[in-house]
Amino acid sequence: MEEYYKAVREKDRIKLRDACEKGWLTTVKLIDALLVSRGYKPVESHSDRRSKLWEIQEKEEKIKRLGFYDRPGARSYWLHVQGFYEGSLDENAAIIELTKVKEFVEDVKLMLI
Repeated sequence: MEEYYKAVREKDRIKLRDACEKGWLTTVKLIDALLVSRGYKPVESHSDRRSKLWEIQEKEEKIKRLGFYDRPGARSYWLHVQGFYEGSLDENAAIIELTKVKEFVEDVKLMLI
């Protein structure tokens, strides 16, 4: 979020793209932490991450109900692809997506306890 606010203040599109990518990376790291907390070895690829996340949600109803399998895919598309690679997210769209990452952080924290 800090990078986002700096990008907005400075009207810097490159920093806005970087903020989007950091939001995506945060999502990836959250999933990795969740997987390790459930006894999985570190993931080797995004495909491996999705596969293991699918297994967890099939075992744990709360994770399924919170959309843990779908949410990273949405953040990948909006933050990683549209925000970082395409640079097509404006400030308003970026903050909406980054806020969703912040909410995901809180949901994952509850699952790590």
